[in-house]
Amino acid sequence: MPSPSAPSHPDIPPFPEPSTFSILPDIYLLIARLTIYQQAQQQKSQSDSETQTIQTQPPPAQNLGPPLDIKELPAQVYKIKQRIAKARAAVSALPDVDRSENEQETEVQELQRTIKLLKQRLGKLGAIAAGGNSEEQADTEAKEDVDMEGAEE
Repeated sequence: MPSPSAPSHPDIPPFPEPSTFSILPDIYLLIARLTIYQQAQQQKSQSDSETQTIQTQPPPAQNLGPPLDIKELPAQVYKIKQRIAKARAAVSALPDVDRSENEQETEVQELQRTIKLLKQRLGKLGAIAAGGNSEEQADTEAKEDVDMEGAEE
């Protein structure tokens, strides 16, 4: 199976790696490391333990890294902002990102029209190959053939 970044056509640039857009786990870890968040979780677990003997709470934040003070937050957020900027740049580098929805819809309609016309021609060629038409009928149909002008680039 080809990798997600392997181009299927030589003219199409590779798609960025999925990890480029995986930012939510980093945000979660950052929030979990905040001392304010950890204090709130501890207070909640203490009040829950008083009312229940069996606790069902999320795993402790001990393995998430050292607690993070609110003063250190801007420095830690900067790393995430850099990743978001890289993801934006990766999306901007993709072809046809600047095209409007109307332009894309117009192109899709033109391509669908071309497909329809090519299928009609293929059906006529199949009928000729099957011997259903004589040469005179084929000449007549060729004159009546659908005009594909404007369907090609």
